[in-house]
Amino acid sequence: MAYGETKEASQVGKTIGNYKVVQQIGEGGMGVVYLAEHPVIGRKVAIKLLHATFARDSETVARFFNEARAIHMIAHPNIVEILDFGQTTDGQPYFIMEFLSGQPLADRIARGPVPWSDAVAIVTQICDALQAAHDKNIIHRDLKPHNVYLVGLETKPTVKILDFGVAKMTTGWNTSDSGGQSVKTRTGSLMGTPLYMSPEQCRGSGKLDHRTDIYSLAVILFEMISGHPPFTAEGVGELFAKHMLEPPPSLAQLAPQTPPQVTRAVMRALSKDLEDRFPNMKAFAEALNGRAASTIPGSARPRVAASQVATMSGNHPVSTGRPAEEATTLSSAVSKPGEDTLAVPKRNRKGLAVGFAVTAAIVGGGAFLMRPRPTPPPVVQAPPPTEVPKPAAPPPPELVDVRFEAEPDGAHLFRMAEGKPIGDDLGPVPIDLKLPKSDEAVEYVLRADGFKDRSVTVDASRDRALHLSLERVPVADKKPPKPIPARPVKPRKPVVHDTDGLAVPSF
Repeated sequence: MAYGETKEASQVGKTIGNYKVVQQIGEGGMGVVYLAEHPVIGRKVAIKLLHATFARDSETVARFFNEARAIHMIAHPNIVEILDFGQTTDGQPYFIMEFLSGQPLADRIARGPVPWSDAVAIVTQICDALQAAHDKNIIHRDLKPHNVYLVGLETKPTVKILDFGVAKMTTGWNTSDSGGQSVKTRTGSLMGTPLYMSPEQCRGSGKLDHRTDIYSLAVILFEMISGHPPFTAEGVGELFAKHMLEPPPSLAQLAPQTPPQVTRAVMRALSKDLEDRFPNMKAFAEALNGRAASTIPGSARPRVAASQVATMSGNHPVSTGRPAEEATTLSSAVSKPGEDTLAVPKRNRKGLAVGFAVTAAIVGGGAFLMRPRPTPPPVVQAPPPTEVPKPAAPPPPELVDVRFEAEPDGAHLFRMAEGKPIGDDLGPVPIDLKLPKSDEAVEYVLRADGFKDRSVTVDASRDRALHLSLERVPVADKKPPKPIPARPVKPRKPVVHDTDGLAVPSF
């Protein structure tokens, strides 16, 4: 409910547009989100409805429809799709968008640090979507884990960016060229969420460009990899001071397993000065994925500790943790006042102005104190050894399957190697080998008794199966059989004949 207003009647069971409202799935200070379904084709959608209290505020209504227009203009697959918008019979503005089944990035981070490779894959999709938005001169200005939705498998999710409710259209648009109207931020309010706001947002700069989104996205990536955002504080003034003045902690020390190119890219994107950040989201993504340099620019600007300006905004603490309510489709777009928009109460604007004046005075005083004075020459000391980041562990080699079959079965497979006349006996075929993927050719020999050796050269560039036939050794090539020795023959006694020609037996 908003500002003490009575709870509005539920829309469950009613028809909005062509969809019948099924149930409420989210509510905040600005509006409510319903799950609805088409009565004929059964398509599920999410309907974001502005509270009746704000429906009477033309500026809020303009911001509401500005969000729908911004999303429609970008038309990117990694940004939630707007299907329709309009007003109910009671005059409440609404727009209809695709229903997302998954989880907000905030829930994924709450379970612990995200592996750097998964985090980079998610942020790369966000960079692609925001580059499309920036190409249309649209700045999100409120990036945070609750505004990023992960759809599909957790290992390779599809990213959907939500809530362009505080998006800024830098070129402007008016009734003459688009039928809309310009939307201005109320004087005295800062748009964004303190944990993820850029230094220029914290300063209340009226001129923000796309590089403010680069800073906010770097804060999200830092939190994903390390498990917590780079800056936290009890009060908004101290948090603003840290964003504006305090260098972020070392991601390399908090998450030493992170590759150097990812660490360098994150730290550069967290630069205080706009000019030191990446020129666009595409360059940020390329540096994260090792396709471009991401040198962190040096800066000789003096740094002032955040503790010196910890009370910039008076005694008005803000919650720097994540909202307690569970996020659903577009739930962050209807969050309570103070979460999406850091509104400064009128009675405390003077305190904020004084706080910023104190900050300026401290920074100016620091610069004054840094003027050179006649002092003895400093003792020259050797610089501390530079910590060399550990190289990332090489990825495991990709393996391919090579199968050898032969006739006859039982032939042995040998892997020939230089200097080995026979080679390594890999065993009898059929045999399956798992080999590191390589284009290098290796010689193998099949050997079996009674058959000629069969040589084959194979590379491991892909999975393959080889069936080889061995040739029998010809009979002529075989050794002649040993001769069988003849048995000795006993000599016979001569036959004696008598005079009449008859044989005379001999005894």
